[in-house]
Amino acid sequence: MDLTLTRDQLDLREAARRFLGAVCPPATVAELADRREWASGTWPELIRQGWADPDLSAVELALLAGELGYALLPVPWWTTVGLALPVYQAAGEPLPGPATLVDRPDGSDTPLLAARRGAAGWRIDGVASAVDAGPAAEFVVAASTDGEVGLFAVPAGPVHVPTEGIDPLRVLGSLTFDSVPARLLVGPPNAAGLLARVRDRAAMLLAAEAVGVAERALGFAVEHAKLRAQFGRPIGSYQAVSHLLAECYAEVELARSLVWRAAAAHDGPAGGPADATASAVLAGRRAAVQSCEAAVQVCGGMGVTWDFPVHRWYRRALWLDGSTETLAAIADVVFAVGESGGPPGRVVREVRRELS
Repeated sequence: MDLTLTRDQLDLREAARRFLGAVCPPATVAELADRREWASGTWPELIRQGWADPDLSAVELALLAGELGYALLPVPWWTTVGLALPVYQAAGEPLPGPATLVDRPDGSDTPLLAARRGAAGWRIDGVASAVDAGPAAEFVVAASTDGEVGLFAVPAGPVHVPTEGIDPLRVLGSLTFDSVPARLLVGPPNAAGLLARVRDRAAMLLAAEAVGVAERALGFAVEHAKLRAQFGRPIGSYQAVSHLLAECYAEVELARSLVWRAAAAHDGPAGGPADATASAVLAGRRAAVQSCEAAVQVCGGMGVTWDFPVHRWYRRALWLDGSTETLAAIADVVFAVGESGGPPGRVVREVRRELS
């Protein structure tokens, strides 16, 4: 499998980094996080630049997800493009605006919500938790109907009750559906297979985001290690610091390669290795947490202050580390081991440790 990026893909990543660096410096991230707001003024520009273009490949989407993790721009891109867009594509409908998928948090095949059809059309009932609703204009709801899964569109209306979380830039909450009108997007038997592919794609994009988080945190640490001097030398020249940063760099590059492998598998005709997404998720979450913790350690007392920006990325790394999408993807590796011979031994051991 050739994981070399094309010239167009490299230009896409460079353009995304320039744009996000201009509209979302760390000071803007801090302001939005303190106010728990999303960057509403940036969303139309992202759409204009084609960030929700249905023709983007999985590799290109992974590059954009990585840049969003690097910048930490709070926009509903992952929920819209990663979760909702494939369903609208399958239904032959245009994207109505920011959207999200209302699914069972644990990735079970049995939805929590129920759909029933009456004289006036479809209705949705039930309570969904751990929903990243944000500023959604419409919800894509996975609901059971006659023992099978269907995917429905519900205009934003049910009250989203947010819950306090580790990352103020990505707030989950619960939604209550009480006989809410809905329209069918994808019905049985096609909805179940589509839902599984959407979950896999969303987890891959979270892994790509984690690589961006890890890269940015490592950048904070390296920059500080170059500038901060002790005993007449930059602290980066001491082995205790340089070896720590080198280990983080190796983890970031491993995770990046596995993310590109998973994205390329999504673009392939056969879907690629069964463990591709799970391996990427495992490596990405580990690289993000390890790099953020190293950045805090290298920056010393300054690294744990509220004014220093690294804690914003550390919060996102912890959110990614514990999100239901990443944990469900890791669990998939266990089945991949039995079905396809499994990923490298190191990854298998890590999976068993995570799930024990």
